[in-house]
Amino acid sequence: MLADYGHKVELVHVDFESSVDLARTQAERVINDGVHCVVGAFESGATTAIAQVCEPRQVPLVINIGAAPQLTELGYKFLVRNFPTGGMLVANGLKLIKDLLEATKAAPKTAVFLHANDTFGTAQRAGMDRLFPTAQLPFQLLDSIAYDPKAQDLSVEVTKIRALNPDLVLVVTRAADAIKLVRDMVRQRYQPMGIVSPGSPGLYDEEFYQALGPLADFHTYNIPWANPKTQMAQALESAFKPANRTSASRSNASTSASPSRRC
Repeated sequence: MLADYGHKVELVHVDFESSVDLARTQAERVINDGVHCVVGAFESGATTAIAQVCEPRQVPLVINIGAAPQLTELGYKFLVRNFPTGGMLVANGLKLIKDLLEATKAAPKTAVFLHANDTFGTAQRAGMDRLFPTAQLPFQLLDSIAYDPKAQDLSVEVTKIRALNPDLVLVVTRAADAIKLVRDMVRQRYQPMGIVSPGSPGLYDEEFYQALGPLADFHTYNIPWANPKTQMAQALESAFKPANRTSASRSNASTSASPSRRC
């Protein structure tokens, strides 16, 4: 696809294994090997570490996914982002929650905000603290609870939430955390009115559906999507399908079978 657009490049794929330290050393390695540009990473903390490597070496870093606002507030000259900041995700997510409640006539009175204690989660927490008081939502935010993504389970956090008994659980999670959250809620027989993500992965990842089956249905999330009508998006889809036939067919099947999953 890049070649069709006139960019004939050699792509080097690197896995930083969800480790900030490994992201830094891997960035140093590929730059020493002669790469001209770095694109990544999926996690804000790792992206920050990569930026600290790329900037003094004057190697461009393109942030494809990374929401922490500080990434583009530190004055880096060799960094550009192609993703909203945490504040933008929260602002748009809260607005869409308000639209959803108006459309469904649902009337939650209380909510709790659960977030990871990593770079991404704390940035989302800062956005929530700043924006929720003026969002004019019809429910009260009872508490914000941080959790460690490396924890074996979220039973302690679910116990705290259950004690507060909110109508809504607002979450910033990734897939593994979202799976642990739902499983612990089921074990503790806690069923709120809804689980809603103002803007984070987890609730929409294929891993989430595969692990939980029907328990993955009917949660609500907000995430920025590409405009499917653009020439670039259509070219990407055309290139993706023949290279990933299994994923494409599985995605189409799950979408047609259960459209309620994707809000």
